[in-house]
Amino acid sequence: MVNALLRLYQKNPKKAIGLMSGTSADGIDACLVEIFGNSLQTKINILAFETYPYDDTTRNAILDTCNRETGTVDKVCQLNFHLGKLFASAAKNIANKARIPISDIDLIGSHGQTVYHIPDLALHKISNKFPACPSTLQIGEPSVIAQETGVTTIADFRPRDMAAGGLGAPLVPYIDFILFRDNEKGRALQNIGGIANVTFLPPDCNINEIIAFDTGPGNMLIDRITELITNNTSHFDEEGKLASTGNINDRLLTSLLKHPYLTKPPPKTTGREVFGKQLADNLYKDAISSGVKGIDVLTTVTAFTAHTIADSYKKWLLSKHELSEVIISGGGSYNKTLIKFINQYLTPSIKIYSIHSFGISPNAKEALAFAILANETISGNPNNVPSATGANEPVIMGKIIPGKYQIRSQ
Repeated sequence: MVNALLRLYQKNPKKAIGLMSGTSADGIDACLVEIFGNSLQTKINILAFETYPYDDTTRNAILDTCNRETGTVDKVCQLNFHLGKLFASAAKNIANKARIPISDIDLIGSHGQTVYHIPDLALHKISNKFPACPSTLQIGEPSVIAQETGVTTIADFRPRDMAAGGLGAPLVPYIDFILFRDNEKGRALQNIGGIANVTFLPPDCNINEIIAFDTGPGNMLIDRITELITNNTSHFDEEGKLASTGNINDRLLTSLLKHPYLTKPPPKTTGREVFGKQLADNLYKDAISSGVKGIDVLTTVTAFTAHTIADSYKKWLLSKHELSEVIISGGGSYNKTLIKFINQYLTPSIKIYSIHSFGISPNAKEALAFAILANETISGNPNNVPSATGANEPVIMGKIIPGKYQIRSQ
């Protein structure tokens, strides 16, 4: 076993698959990448990327399991294995798309599906009779992935950072630092998934100078309000077309901008527990009852999301640092109305780019990140960023489940 891991560590380059299912719970992102070296010497060559959507039954099961009112231990237990099989299928499918036998894949890095994340007991209003503590749970059983693919699988990254006193998020800053640091430019890497997060890389920075945190909601509120105003015929506002037809309601926007998360200093992280369905449903109900049109609620929530991003920069970055470029990734990068608002709220001198300009699909970045994080785990390198997560020290994240192909090759 030790020899098998040593051979895997020494292999260069490695073919790795990164798997990611985010807070939007719309599907599994799979990225097949060739990785050369490790740590600061890492170079990549993306071979294939695809998103494999969940069917409605699976998506609803995930959302129900994430809900404290409907999530039960038997559902979590079964969904953990069911998602493991779907993740394994995604890995085999992306290898097939690239015409590479699954037996030639060296490792899989899987984030899994977060069903609950409690970094802050007070913010999440957790009060239990038993001793409460910060914690996180991702499902999509990695043992199932390793068994069904035969490939060594690395998963469960977040718990190790939390065990070291961190928030368990954000984890992508390590990859941002490896791939996007610049000697002369200050860069913000803004991912807009269900939740939005930023990594700020000062010019010529070292890893201890990184500033990273969740800015607030990404697509989460926008998606839910879209479902409400379309009677569930649409799960997201394609390219922001719906929001572009409405108006911003100033009173509603002012109320949303008073959310306590927005004044909390970094390091900080959030999730659907704070900005999910419950908040969206309540604000929609209150807005409609006060005479606000449904389409205007969507436009206002889109503007609110843009404000949380731009205002976070103003509060926590621009007062002390120079920022030249914002590089946007995630599904939100396709929302033209959201991007228009971000442009309006930021200083004109700051240039905004899609990560596509750097040769990476906007939807592929997080799956790519977990392939690289897995490579760092196998290489024995700490792969969290304490300045971003608040951890007490750098740690090696990820649990390793050996695959039969790597064991048999020793």
